[in-house]
Amino acid sequence: MSIADLKTRLADVPGISSLTMNIDGGRILLRWGAGSLSYSASVSNGASDAEVEAAIRAAIKLPPVALIPDKPAAAGIQPQGGAMSVTGAGAAGQSLRELMEGHRRTLEDLTAAHMDKMREGFAKQLQGVQALGRLADKVHAEGDEFLALIGQYTNDLEG
Repeated sequence: MSIADLKTRLADVPGISSLTMNIDGGRILLRWGAGSLSYSASVSNGASDAEVEAAIRAAIKLPPVALIPDKPAAAGIQPQGGAMSVTGAGAAGQSLRELMEGHRRTLEDLTAAHMDKMREGFAKQLQGVQALGRLADKVHAEGDEFLALIGQYTNDLEG
């Protein structure tokens, strides 16, 4: 899905017109909004269009469009105690748990990517040290050959 497609499909999301996508450590990082209304979400590199949309909606706490009813509930049916509230300590706690879990997953993914990069760097360094060892052996062997040649030359002079 392109950014333009996402902007069209998610036109109801505040600030979506500034949506950007970056790939970092095998994850797609999505950012949109401005100032205090900035949002971000992260999905795996192979995420489906629905997963990308769900991540964006989850970041701003909107349900996916498929879950938003087309018609309002019948006027006579109200939850017990009046209108249902999604605020309060329980909702805040759940939001905080989801935020922390998402942050933890992002940190794990980024850490794993950095660790892989360091392993590759260490492997390259090891290859370099091994090549340096082979070069040192060659220089040492050539030094022995040079001394042998000099020895023959000096022997020829003495004779």
